[in-house]
Amino acid sequence: MALSTTFRTTCSRLTSFPARNPFIFGVGVSCVKTSFSDLLVQKVVERRETIDWKRNAAFGCFGFFYLGMVQYGLYVTAFGRLFPSAAKFAAKPLKQKIKDTKGMFQVGLQVFLDQCVHHPFMYFPAFYCTKELVMSEKPDLMNALSKYGENMKDDLLALWKIWVPAMVLNFSFMPMYARIPFAAGVSLIWTCILSSMRGGDVVHENEIAGGAITGATMSLLKEGFTEFFQSPVDLDKNMAHFSISASGLDRPGWVALLSRAVAEDGGNVTHSKMVRLGQDFIILMHVAVPPEKLRNLVKSLAQNKELKPLNIQTTHLSRRSTGKFVQPRHGLRIHSIGEDRPGILASLSEAINEKGMSIENVSTELRMGKNGRRNFVIDMECTTCREWDRDNIEETTEDFARLKKKLKLDIIDVRIAEVQVQMR
Repeated sequence: MALSTTFRTTCSRLTSFPARNPFIFGVGVSCVKTSFSDLLVQKVVERRETIDWKRNAAFGCFGFFYLGMVQYGLYVTAFGRLFPSAAKFAAKPLKQKIKDTKGMFQVGLQVFLDQCVHHPFMYFPAFYCTKELVMSEKPDLMNALSKYGENMKDDLLALWKIWVPAMVLNFSFMPMYARIPFAAGVSLIWTCILSSMRGGDVVHENEIAGGAITGATMSLLKEGFTEFFQSPVDLDKNMAHFSISASGLDRPGWVALLSRAVAEDGGNVTHSKMVRLGQDFIILMHVAVPPEKLRNLVKSLAQNKELKPLNIQTTHLSRRSTGKFVQPRHGLRIHSIGEDRPGILASLSEAINEKGMSIENVSTELRMGKNGRRNFVIDMECTTCREWDRDNIEETTEDFARLKKKLKLDIIDVRIAEVQVQMR
């Protein structure tokens, strides 16, 4: 009986600790959350073999002092005095909250002060400076603030998408002692999502470090890291494969006519590229078809009078022979944009070749940019059969950074991941 009473007393003290010690609890949770977020980024995103504990301690200190102490002073102390009825409003049932227009208005004011005053003029400058001190070999705080000035619009738009609804919930439903832990929880969830989506993204580790919601991390999350390119010829060994190349004077309906002709004879279009170039329409298409239907499909396309102006050519495709090639270990997805000039594709592909990598898929196009500038866009997927460690990855990203400068590119974005090859 005495043991049961002691247990209940201990549990009661533990559960009531946050309410009895809101400052200590909030600061502690923020410190642990920020430190854990950085560990998550280092191990999952950057895939470090050893933890940079100095960096981790720096972010932990940022969580302790700013996210814990400063934000406690704002969300609990300052807001508690500016809005004396905030705690009572949070404790009310939902039906009473809806009827309390003054309370809802005060919630809106708190969100406005936090999102439109605190974050733009206090949080983001402090975060950019902290990250500059931690991530740069030669920290330049003015350069950090200049970066924030450039990114301010995107950062705030990204921030508001997540934190405006989050802080409405926080200020409406959380007791005062839970405001800081709630904000820490939302931030941790964001970091977990970002880490799971961007595992292996070594190029953007500076943007992801710290786990803050910025324009950069929001765009990285939206982009995600989709499955790497796999050749359909290698993936599906039970099907026959052939390619279609065609060109002819452009007219409406070519795509519909050709794709319907393929489908009616049992073919399935997978990868394709179709584009109008001047007065001609160019088609390159991969088709998978059951082996017993291959001959009829090819014959049908050759004899189709409506498709004759396209000058269709078909080429049989074979799978790689087992044992005659090495399975790729790592994949690179490269995206570059720069002012159009001769030699960009040649230089990029030569750099890929010098690294012993194989180009699996590449597409290029011209886009008209601002002021009529012609931008050359390259999207490329490459593989390497070599086992890369972190030094190899860092060397590769540095080489691409130098190539970006040499070619005067606006963007060269590199994603690196282990290739998961699936065969059916």
